[in-house]
Amino acid sequence: MHFRFKAWQLAALLVLICAGAITSVYFYRNSGGNGAGEMASYLPLGDGALVYIDVDAMRRSGVLDLIAGKKAAADFEYQSFVDQTKFDYRDDLDAVVALFKGDQVFMTVRGRFDWKSLMRYANRHGGSCNNGFCTTEGSKPERKISFYPIRTDLMGLAVSRDGGAAYQISRKTGKLPVDPPHQPVWAVLTGPMLKNLTSLPSGTGPFTAALENAGQMVFTVSEQGVHFELGVKVICETPDKASLLLNELQMNTDRLRRKFSEEHKEANPDDLTGILSAGTFRRDERQVFGLWPVRRAFVEAVAGGSYQQ
Repeated sequence: MHFRFKAWQLAALLVLICAGAITSVYFYRNSGGNGAGEMASYLPLGDGALVYIDVDAMRRSGVLDLIAGKKAAADFEYQSFVDQTKFDYRDDLDAVVALFKGDQVFMTVRGRFDWKSLMRYANRHGGSCNNGFCTTEGSKPERKISFYPIRTDLMGLAVSRDGGAAYQISRKTGKLPVDPPHQPVWAVLTGPMLKNLTSLPSGTGPFTAALENAGQMVFTVSEQGVHFELGVKVICETPDKASLLLNELQMNTDRLRRKFSEEHKEANPDDLTGILSAGTFRRDERQVFGLWPVRRAFVEAVAGGSYQQ
């Protein structure tokens, strides 16, 4: 039987959810980016999308239960993993910084680890460990997982065709391309990266197309009173390009609003098109800022799988 490193697949899922905040949305208590820069400095930064999730903030705010389910809902396979490794991401995972680089994922994962139990588990399920560095197969044979302890509370982990990819995660090798945002969830990527995203929700095409030629983008998610807020800061090459982007984003938003008006409908704030129609934008020299309010009902529908596009 192939080893399925369920906890890290789930951690990766949380990261993917954050990356998906370009078009959907979720969560979070505004508690600051604890150690994001330090954690990111171990990754082989360069081309790729960088994502940070403060899981501890999600746990304290109750959002982790919202998107991951209560302990009673855990399936048998995952519970077996927890029993053998003494690691449950709902209690023991505090933060993740992930770099999506081609078909590889590099992570630094902060939390509470029983390293001996994790290594025994890897060895028992077709993997191998040597001097603390472990390699094993993931959910597919071509997706090899490698990990090792950077320190007691920090893991270097990679998912790649290369079983030794975690060796690229080394002490203080990278530098963040931006100052870490204060929000507990953020992602940094460039416009061309959007072209490689697939299965985006319907209605988002005009907005992602507008951003495909943009420079660096920083997406953030935070809690704002009774609702959540998805934000983006886009850094363009010139003020003129920033003005063009601002106009395109505003035109797409106005087009959605006119559609509702022509169909004599009210925008539904719990529907993705309703959320997109509520966007507001501004420009400051080469930078364009966008904000979209997101109600809790939408988050619950997406997390529960009941949202229909």
